[in-house]
Formats: sequence, structure tokens, C-alpha cells
Amino acid sequence: MSRRRFAFLITWVSTAVLLAMPLACGNDHELDGGHGKGTGAAGAAGGGGGGGGQAAVLCPASFTFAAPPGATDVRVPGEWNGFDLDSAPPMVEGDAPGELVATVDLPPGLHGYKIAVGSGSEVSWVFDPAEGRRKVVGGVENSAIKVPDCRLPSFSIASSQVTWAADGEGAYEARLVYQDGIEGAGPEASAFEAVLQDPEGEARPLTEQEISVDARGDVRIDLGGLADGKYRVTLRGATRSGRVGEPLRLVFWVEEEPFSWEDALIYMVVTDRYRDGDPDLNAPPTPGADPRGDWLGGDLEGLRRSIEDGTLDELGVRAIWLTPFQENPAGAYPASDGVHQVTGYHGYWPIKAREVDPRLGGADALRAVVAEAHRHGIRVLQDFVVNHVHEDHEYVASHPGWFRTGCVCGTDGCDWTSHALDCMFAGYLPDVDHTVPEANAAFVDDAIYWLDEFDLDGLRVDAVKHVEEIATRNLAAEVRAAFEPAGTRYFLMGETAMGWSDCGQGASCNDENYGTIAKYIGPHGLDGQFDFVLYHGVSYRTFAWGDEGMLHAAYWVEDGQRRWPEGAIMTPYLGSHDTSRFATLADYSDAEGARNRDVPNRQWTDTASEPASADVYARVRLGMAWLLGLPGAPLLYYGDEYGEWGGVDPNNRSLWRPEAELTPEEGETLDFVRALGAARRDIPALRRGAYVNLTATEDTLVFGRRLAEGRSAVVALTRAGAAQSISVEVAQALGLPAGTELTDALSGETAAVSAAGMLSMTIPPGGAVILAP
Repeated sequence: MSRRRFAFLITWVSTAVLLAMPLACGNDHELDGGHGKGTGAAGAAGGGGGGGGQAAVLCPASFTFAAPPGATDVRVPGEWNGFDLDSAPPMVEGDAPGELVATVDLPPGLHGYKIAVGSGSEVSWVFDPAEGRRKVVGGVENSAIKVPDCRLPSFSIASSQVTWAADGEGAYEARLVYQDGIEGAGPEASAFEAVLQDPEGEARPLTEQEISVDARGDVRIDLGGLADGKYRVTLRGATRSGRVGEPLRLVFWVEEEPFSWEDALIYMVVTDRYRDGDPDLNAPPTPGADPRGDWLGGDLEGLRRSIEDGTLDELGVRAIWLTPFQENPAGAYPASDGVHQVTGYHGYWPIKAREVDPRLGGADALRAVVAEAHRHGIRVLQDFVVNHVHEDHEYVASHPGWFRTGCVCGTDGCDWTSHALDCMFAGYLPDVDHTVPEANAAFVDDAIYWLDEFDLDGLRVDAVKHVEEIATRNLAAEVRAAFEPAGTRYFLMGETAMGWSDCGQGASCNDENYGTIAKYIGPHGLDGQFDFVLYHGVSYRTFAWGDEGMLHAAYWVEDGQRRWPEGAIMTPYLGSHDTSRFATLADYSDAEGARNRDVPNRQWTDTASEPASADVYARVRLGMAWLLGLPGAPLLYYGDEYGEWGGVDPNNRSLWRPEAELTPEEGETLDFVRALGAARRDIPALRRGAYVNLTATEDTLVFGRRLAEGRSAVVALTRAGAAQSISVEVAQALGLPAGTELTDALSGETAAVSAAGMLSMTIPPGGAVILAP
């Protein structure tokens, strides 16, 4: 039969269930890959074990799904039978109408499989849309099931809840159901391990008053008197036969308002270029390196001080994205022009899997940063590199088969798109081959190590488009299973570089841009990605260059809201470490002449200079008012809060400057961005409200963020040189009843909704207002 789209779910069931995960159908693209049609073996040469398992142990793995219309024979072929269709376990009717089930005894490990759906003489081999994991077997990608060692005890979660009354009066309660090992030895309660890690990183065993275990092995945890901050309970069960289970991590935050990643204003820090907190760490100049591409002395202690003294709090920052902090090589290597020499100060050339670079302060400094951030309610994201390593990386020497070497991306015959998965970013950066199960497993394990060891809160995944989708899917599956049983979300934010096509509103020429980014987001993938479409379509075209007006901005924000997957938390931005500084784009906005748009793209000679006009900073401020009013988790690139300038890398990575060193225009910009950040932090609608376009002209844009009745907010901005008086309907559009008084978070002035449901406001020249009850 022809390939169909249908919904089914598949779960494994054994006596070692860790937790019940929500199940959902995957995206349509998950059904596109397969072994084709037919009745023979399916693309997998050989089969058998699941890799890493113990052959002497077999654990029951049960599969359940709803058969699609017309299916006459459904089977589960996999590694365990060499993907042979004839000997594949058939699925038979289960207890529920239309439900088919099958059980296979498998050794612990990761096993590849497909679902074979027969209809008459035709068979379709499809991925399991309910299973996140993937595995490549014999060059063919498959769904994969991870079977734990069923001899070990484990727990399922009956309940997990945090309550907050005041700082110092938080409480946590959990009820856990014991699952015995398959040997049936029973629980050994005296050997159970339960450890609490507090916000300071200190760990201690739970007391008898905090944990109790009944005769069945079920566990009750009751913690009280908790100060605000992040906590983790790590629990291990034990059997009378002496087997100890894998750790179950119960991660939770005690805070007045439960955090959502929609609340996050993310501050990106290139650590070496941020703030020098410990001059003793400063490395001497690297022989041969251009000073602009060498280590400049920023470190983790400098970042910790900016958190401690409130510098980031004043901006409303709720999360920090740290560039990679794994150890990088000591020497200099060719830049992209093949002439200049640069170093790994940025962190993207790792040579160690699990060591913090000593030039940044080492492991203790990273722990101190995370602990300080958590004291302020700030989450910390690690920039995790999965596409490549440096040629001196320890894995290259020990496991050369994990890497591909060959053409360099962007050179003749090595297009960035057609060779996206196998080209090297540079000749000294071997490409990770995630089709090798052992390689993929090693990088996933390293991510779990970093999150666990340093109490991090999520990952920014680098260069997603350049790795097989198996990399993000398996990473997401492990992170969710390891850290989210208690309900705390670990954010997975991806980078899939795409563009925007100027083909008119409503046209389909941006389908590829949207689709490529979106396909990595979902229940079995990332939480969100950088919004490259909005950046290239609006950020600099409207707010830096002024080529497009506010009508254009209004359309493309709303178009993105329709296009991104439901539940996606996207990251809009004005600038990053991979773009010219926004202030410089705004400065060099002419089509020709001395300040033309080509200047910011110059890396080494005739580069951009300090802005020549105060108008540049006015554009920065207006762009920031737009950005910090948008849905998602917007990005604030370090220094952009005051309008730092510079063209492309390395000119966009100058040292951060403290307030005392800023010019008057930069100081005014900093104050304005602080007010914007505080408004976003303090007004829930600006973080979580639905985006609603209210009105727009070429020069003026007014949009709402609709929350609950009477709690919505209005953002209005204009690039016009004169004040703009605007009236918009808000009673129906935003649920703001007549008589509701709103206050401008930037000026303190007030306005009230009229009896007709209209809200009137005056926007200052080239300025903004943020109105909320």
C-alpha cells in the first residue's frame, strides 16, 4: 500500500520503569525515512544486540499502538532479528479496541527497529513517531528503544509538588512507587540512598523526618523550611539481593512565581570577552595570533561578579547563555581568510570532553557562577558543541572512527547545504559522525555529565543543521529522562542557521526557512531555536537600515507565530556573536559611500569605526523596545544593552565595558534597556501573553500581549520624528475592560480604557510606551 500518515504510539514496559513520559505523535517528516516497501530484510546488515547491553540478561520490552485503517499485518522488526520481516514479532489485539501489542525480550541497551505495516501484499516501513530515540544500523536510520537493566530497582512518580509561602517557607513533597527488579528479591529499605543538594551546592542525606519508606518500598519525601533556589533530591533504590538502582533525580525550584522559559530574557556571554575578574588567569599573547583573535582575559569570575553586583538583574536577565567552556587548544590556527591566525578563546574548538578551560577559571569557577546565578533566580545554559571537535581532542586520538575528515564547508565542491552533514568547518576541526552509535552515545553522555556535575539548566545546541537529527533527538531523550521527572524543564535551544526570502507577504518561498528550523523542534527534540527568519526579515531591515516599515515588521512577527510548532519557545534577537553589532549595522545603513553596508562585513582591514551619529543609538533603543516586547525567550548579546559597536567576527567580540566607561549616548541606551528589561520581568503579559497586532503604519507599530482578563499589556513604538497620538481597541482584542487604568513602564504616565473599549496614547518621537495595568 502507499505510505500513509497515521497516529500510533509505542512504549516499552518492564519492571524497571523510571517514570511515565507523555506520549505524542511526531511531525510528518518523521514518517519520511524508512526501509522502503517489500517483504524482505530492511536495510540493516545483521542485527542482534542492542549495543552495550549484557547478553545474559533479557528484559521484556512491550510495544503498543493503534493500527491504521486498512492494516492487515503489523510487525516490529529490529536488530534483535536482523530486521527480517518474516520472523519479526507480530502485533496482536490488546485490551483496548483497535490496540495492537507485542512483547520482545531484549538485553539492556539501545535497539534499533522500525514498524512494518502490511496491507495486502504491500508493506510500509516507518519510524515510530512516539519514540524520540534513533539509531543507525547498517547505514540506515531507525527508531530506537532504550531498555534498562530490569534486574535493578527503580521508581515511578505518583506525585511531585512544590509550594511557596515566603522565602524560607518553601516545601517539596513527592510520592514514589517502588518497582522491584525482575529477580523479585524485594526492597532493602535500609540501603536506599536519598541525598538533597541545596542552592549552595551542598549535599546531605535526607533525615528520617524528611523521607519514609514503607514495606512495599514506596517512598514519601517531605521537605519544609526551604529558602528560594534550586534543589535536587537524588534517590537510589536497593534490593535484598544487593542490587542498587540508577539515580532518580528530582530537580525542583522554590520561588514565588514558578518559572517558565517564556519568562527568560537570555543574556549571551562570550566569556573571554566579558569581564576580567581574575587577572592572574590571563594568558600571555599567543605566538602568531592576531590580537583581535586572541585571549583577552575575560573569565568566569568576572561573570560571577556581574551577577553578584546586580548588573544582570538590572537588565531583567533571567537566563545566561555561556559560550563553550571546555578546554580549547593552546596555539593559534588559520582564520577563515587563511591569512590571519586566531585562537580558541571563544570555546568552539574543544580538546577535552569534560574539563573546564583553566584560562576561564576551571571547574570551581564554573560552579561559583552557577551557584551565584541560582541565588538570583537566573538559569544557566551551556553552549554544547556536537558538530565537531578540534583535531587535538582526546576522542580523535582514542576513537578516530567517530569522525569524518574531508572537504571544508564553503570551498569548491563543498557547499554548506549539500555537504551540511559531512563537511568540516575548518581543516583542523574533524566532523563528528553521529551515525556511529558509540560516538553519538559519548557526546550525549558528556552533555548529561555537564548538566549533572555543574547543576546547569539546559543547553544551547550549536550548529544543529550540520549534524544528523539523531544527535538532537537522542540528546533530548536523555536530558528529559535524566533531569525532568519532577517536572522542571531543562531548556534545549538550537541554532539552525537559515535566512529570509524577500518574495512578498503570504508567498511560500520561506517554507524551507521555516521548515528546516521547525523540524528539530517538538516533543522529541528541541524546545525552540533562534528565529533566523525574523532576524533576517525584520531585525536589521526595519530597525537598523530602515528599508522596511512597521507594517512589514507586524506581518512577519505574526507570520512566525503561525509557522512555528505549537509550544515552541523561539528566540528573537538583534545581534549575536555571529553577526555584526546591531549598532554598526544601523550606522552603516547607506547603499553607497563611506558608510555603506559592506563595511561591517570587513574582518581585518578598513573595518567599521565608532558610530558617527546619535541616531544610531536611537535605532538601538527602538529595536530593543520591539525585541523585548516579543513572545519567546529573546536574546540580549553582551554589550548590546548599551549599543556596543563592531563589524563581523572578530570585531563584534570586543571587551564588555562597565557603565563608568560608556559615552553619554551609550549610558542613555543602557538606562533605556534596563527599563525595558525590568518591564518584561515585572509584567507577566510581556512574557507569556499571546501576540496580537493592534495597528501599524509605515512608521508606527502597536501590538498587544494578551493574558488573562484584565491583565494584558500594550507595546507601542514609532520611528517618526514627531510624537504620535494613537487610539486602539483593546476591550475585545486584549480583554481589557472599560475603565482599566494602565501605566507606562517607561515614563510612569497613565491611560485608561474608554467606555467604548478604546485606549489612547501618545508615543514620543522615535520612542516607545509599554502600558499595563
